[in-house]
Amino acid sequence: MKSRSLRSHFLILYVILAVLSGIVVPLLCLKLSVDGFRNYQIQRRQADLENLGESLAALYDEEGGIWKRRRVMDILRPSPQWVGMTISLIDSEGREVYTLRPMNIQHRQRQQESETEHIKIKLPRSIGRLEIERRLPSGRYETSFVDYLTRYTLTGALVMILFACTVGYFVAGKLSRPVVRAIERTKSISRGDYDVHEEAKPVGIRELDTLTRCVEDLGRSLDGQEKLRRRLMVDVAHELRTPLTVTRTQIEAIADGILEPTPERLALCVNEMTRLADLIGNVDALSRIEGETLRLNTESTNMKDFLMPVTESFSPVFSKSGIILTAELDDVNCEIDREKFRHVIDNLLSNALRYTDKGGTVSVRLFSENDEAVIEVSDTGIGISQEDLPNVFERFWRADESRTRVTGGSGVGLAIVKATVEAHGGKISVTSRKGEGTCFTVRLKRV
Repeated sequence: MKSRSLRSHFLILYVILAVLSGIVVPLLCLKLSVDGFRNYQIQRRQADLENLGESLAALYDEEGGIWKRRRVMDILRPSPQWVGMTISLIDSEGREVYTLRPMNIQHRQRQQESETEHIKIKLPRSIGRLEIERRLPSGRYETSFVDYLTRYTLTGALVMILFACTVGYFVAGKLSRPVVRAIERTKSISRGDYDVHEEAKPVGIRELDTLTRCVEDLGRSLDGQEKLRRRLMVDVAHELRTPLTVTRTQIEAIADGILEPTPERLALCVNEMTRLADLIGNVDALSRIEGETLRLNTESTNMKDFLMPVTESFSPVFSKSGIILTAELDDVNCEIDREKFRHVIDNLLSNALRYTDKGGTVSVRLFSENDEAVIEVSDTGIGISQEDLPNVFERFWRADESRTRVTGGSGVGLAIVKATVEAHGGKISVTSRKGEGTCFTVRLKRV
């Protein structure tokens, strides 16, 4: 089947609708107008015939109850409204008193072998009846009027069809242009060209503007994902290279006899290999969570009883670092996997500890809001800039590279936190201001 462009489909549809509406509607209006005009003529002749009957009845009374042909002829003499018609007066016994025929009736009958119109009127007191016979159409004025109406109706239909086709041409172009632009944009995206070279102007149609905007957003999103992917590869290579390089250097030096295999050097190698194993374990955990292979063993849990031991276990570490840890917990119940959700809270508290300077404060709040349990972990640490906030849950992303090298961390923890929270059917968000602190908010459904 041969395919056509969207513009061609729209244009063909408009032309079909224009032709149908330009032919059917005018022809219907023409028929109704002609029928209405003819009905008006019939009703008017009916009224004229009734008036004529009243005149004949008065004549009948005036003549003493008889019909005088000459007097009847005077009353039935030709007048404009009876041109081209045959009028007959029939008495009460069915005899023809007088018939008025047009002079060219035979000629008209030869030319017009169409339907005949009959009108009968009974005169008062059953003294007779009037009959009128007329060939359709009659009179050049009536025919001229019908021809005039037909001609201008068809002309109007043609103008309407041309106008509708012209409008359809421009409307089809307006409707198809954003779609064509979106197709070209998706083709460029499929080739790896994610940058928006020129912003598309809105066309004023909500769905098409939304389509264009979504395609542009897709391009920007893929561009960001591509940059993150490249950064991920660099970070993964760096994270893997560092412990391997340290361990290899130490082992080669020991093997060459340059260094003694002291317990300290061996412990350094073990620490680097542990760091490497932790990194691989985190990446594997994240892959399992995001790949929907994570199995949760959930149970109804009092979140206050769950969080209190966690904060108490972190208190000595915070005190040693000179940071104040506070907890404000309400009684709220949720369905959670206690072991896996413990990793969420541990990671959030560890990050708060890592990025909060001595003398700062970290607070944990638990409260209910509508049908949700809300957990907030906030600190007065270094904060995150507004341009970096959308990336905090990305794999291997770190806001402060120099600070991270000192404090540790692989950049996978928050990605695992987000995936774990979402696996519980919850949501996690972050708000922060550079130099003022950060607040992570976890929302879970209450039970």
